[in-house]
Amino acid sequence: MRAPEEQGWTGRLAVMSVAAAVAVSVIYLPQPMLVDLARSLGASTAGAGIIATAVQIGYACGIFLLVPVSERVQPRRQITAQSFAIAAALLLTAVLPSVAAVATGFLAVGLVANIPQLIIPAAGKLAPAGKSGSTTAALAGALLCGIFGGRVVSGLLVEVIGWRWVLVVFAALVLAVLPAVRAVLGEVELSAPGASYGRLLVSTLRLLRGRNGALLPSSAMQFFGFATFNSLWTVAALYLITGPTRWSASQAGLFGLVGLAAGILTPFAGRVVDRIGSLRAVGAFGSLLVLASLATAADSSVIWLFGVTAFLLTWSSQSMQAANQNRVLTTNPGAAGQANTLFMVAVFLGGSFGSFVGPLAYETGGMPAVGGQAAVLSAVALVIWAVTARRARSAAAAAVTEPAITR
Repeated sequence: MRAPEEQGWTGRLAVMSVAAAVAVSVIYLPQPMLVDLARSLGASTAGAGIIATAVQIGYACGIFLLVPVSERVQPRRQITAQSFAIAAALLLTAVLPSVAAVATGFLAVGLVANIPQLIIPAAGKLAPAGKSGSTTAALAGALLCGIFGGRVVSGLLVEVIGWRWVLVVFAALVLAVLPAVRAVLGEVELSAPGASYGRLLVSTLRLLRGRNGALLPSSAMQFFGFATFNSLWTVAALYLITGPTRWSASQAGLFGLVGLAAGILTPFAGRVVDRIGSLRAVGAFGSLLVLASLATAADSSVIWLFGVTAFLLTWSSQSMQAANQNRVLTTNPGAAGQANTLFMVAVFLGGSFGSFVGPLAYETGGMPAVGGQAAVLSAVALVIWAVTARRARSAAAAAVTEPAITR
């Protein structure tokens, strides 16, 4: 039987997971609606693709500029302000007339949509002892559910009400979950309550020179890991609608259930992280990511097999992120929010890169080319892991032998 504290935490974590899922879903809205956006705005599909890239860039910039504020302001207050800002940006974008204007609007949406990156460090501080890995993995899974749940809902709605009204619906959803997340967050211990904004940004950048050596390699690994993920999913709906299957937008949206299933299973990765450690878990999930990327390059013509490999690629990418993120948070306990800031900036810069190169690869050689470049990106991540793991083993060996030498 669970302890009362753990039972209460499960409910609070569920509410935070829902709020994080809804917030992150808005930055993936352009992907399943790419064909409808292009048609409505009189642009090519490749031209409309800049919208998907712009929102990811906005998200990365917003993480750096806004998430460090959570070190001096209660996350509950900041989440409230940004939820209203997200809703306003979505409503404004819904009435904009051109690709450039809509891309700018989504850039603004991404800038203030980093609510999950406020929730994750706060949840880490509030979690019961021994639950940090499973808490991070649960929230990573929630984000994946938000990403793909949003794809499914927007894919189903876009054919009925159009992309503009889809944005209105998601603006309402963001505001609808706000009261619940405010109720469960409570007060969080702030690491820099009196610090100036400029000082927070400078101290955030200084973490890159931290002695624990975890932040930079973990961020680099996940840059390429998330680029792999986004390069596939940015073009998945486009392939399903315009490729051999000729699916409708709603059918292509339902393909997001593959990713949703991966999101549901991602929290199980937390058990692996808590059992074998973050770095070993990154290596295991990274290896699976490379294999899944290679398989995607070969099996896109067989839709059920493509679904299986898309699931494996998605699950391994997000499990790898959960392990890397847990490593970053646990090695920077005094500045978790700032460390998470730099980590997630790297993640979404990687996502922007993937959103850019995925459509280019698709135009060049279809899904086999997308799978090939995804394999290259994931292999780079695995090489960084191998170098990092080797250095960690050397450091551990030196720590063991040094006392013997000094005796």
